[in-house]
Amino acid sequence: MESPLALFLVFVVAFLVFLFAGWLIAFAIAGATILAYVFVAGGGALGNFAVHVYNAMLNYDLLALPVFILMGELLIQGGVAAKLYDSVLPLMDRIPGGLVHTTVASNVILGACTGSTIAATSAMSTVAIPELKKRGYAKGICYGSLASAGCLACLIPPSVGMILFASITTVSLGRLFIAGIIPGLVLAAAMSLVVAVWVKVQPEVAPSSAQEIMPVGKALVFALRNLWPLLILIGVVLGAIYLGIGTPTEAGCYGVLGALLLGYEKFDLAAIKRALTASAQISGALLLVIAMASAYGYALNALGLRHWLLTLLEHLPGGPFVQMYIIWFIYLILGMFLDSASVIVITTPIVLPFAVGLGFDEIWFGIFLMLAVELGNITPPVGVTLFAVQVVSKDSLDIIAKGALPFWISFFLAMTFFLIFPNLVTWLPNTGLG
Repeated sequence: MESPLALFLVFVVAFLVFLFAGWLIAFAIAGATILAYVFVAGGGALGNFAVHVYNAMLNYDLLALPVFILMGELLIQGGVAAKLYDSVLPLMDRIPGGLVHTTVASNVILGACTGSTIAATSAMSTVAIPELKKRGYAKGICYGSLASAGCLACLIPPSVGMILFASITTVSLGRLFIAGIIPGLVLAAAMSLVVAVWVKVQPEVAPSSAQEIMPVGKALVFALRNLWPLLILIGVVLGAIYLGIGTPTEAGCYGVLGALLLGYEKFDLAAIKRALTASAQISGALLLVIAMASAYGYALNALGLRHWLLTLLEHLPGGPFVQMYIIWFIYLILGMFLDSASVIVITTPIVLPFAVGLGFDEIWFGIFLMLAVELGNITPPVGVTLFAVQVVSKDSLDIIAKGALPFWISFFLAMTFFLIFPNLVTWLPNTGLG
């Protein structure tokens, strides 16, 4: 067998060549794995490729992936984004930069419905951008908040990223979902803090509302009257997982049924078709990545690369705190060129054992990973939420990226907070049965 460095170079170079040649990421992963087997390891273990791809699809947790994606698509087709924004707006309108705070608060609830960063960003941008422009908000804070707040969908359950992470580890998906609640709220609070400071320093970016402000009690009643069915649906889905009444997949089925009931007035054959088509496209792409990544993970072990890479990580300077910051920076670089799903499936088999070796819990690392990969989503050149906002706004990507830059601080604050208080991540799942 060749040296680990030669094997690693075959993996990386082949993957990059296939990627820049225009191959789908799943096929680029598979191609690099096969080349490592055939040209470096002699191809003796190549027969295991098909076996591992097949076995990867037999994971019961993966059933939750298309179910929750379908739930989110049905709710979006049912007009949940517009209803959310209109319901939360009267509560936030009294605060400087109220419409931007509305964007953050709405994405907290929308994230609990969709699980998909791109879906949440696109849906909220369609609703919020016209209103923000009409009120005279600066483009930077408008676009930056939408691109950044959409990332909350990856932390707040049900999260597609968490399903991916659980599918390639032994971590309980139910416990991981519950663990994401507090970090999601902390990240949302950090985003609102960034907005508040930005508006304080540059008041011109968020003009005062000229319309009459609804009294807070009346605004709260208005929001609850409009949102109570959706809040109950979210409570049922998460409650079923937290109390151990059902598996995440079963809870997702409850969510699909609830989504159909909530949006029945707006559903026609075309809307149902759009929801099913989008769910199939997203689920198919993600499942293909998982299948190919399973063979990749096997190759890491069979060729001795996982141990070699772990040894390299163990020589990082500083203690656990500093080392996790270095890992976070590595994820930022990867996120500049790869989508979050690919980063999760490629790096988890390597970095998870390293983090556990430093004394961090597997669930804690799952949340850390979600925070890290989502920062890549607002970082050019492959910032997917930046492009999602651009598609709706038809504006310059440069303006959107600059607007998202201050929100890096919110991710940094949240990550630092959970590095200092790691037990806060695992506290909630440890109190329940999920």
